[in-house]
Amino acid sequence: MDWEKTSINLTMTNDKYAKGKMVRSFNNIVADPTKEQIGLLIEGLIMLSDGDAFLKAEVIKHDAMVTE
Repeated sequence: MDWEKTSINLTMTNDKYAKGKMVRSFNNIVADPTKEQIGLLIEGLIMLSDGDAFLKAEVIKHDAMVTE
C-alpha cells in the first residue's frame, strides 16, 4: 500500500456556530502526525479564533493499493 495523504478533522465548539460546533478539515498533512503536532495546530487555531474551544480530533490516513 502506498501513502496518498493524511487528513485531520478538528471539531471545535463555540456559541456562534450552528448547533454549537464546527468541524475544520486539514488535508495533505504529514503522513503520521504526532500528538504534539496536533496539539500545536489546535493551540494555533484557538489563538486565532473568536472564543473557540477544542472538542476532538480525528486523523484519517489515505492509502492506495496499487497493482503492478
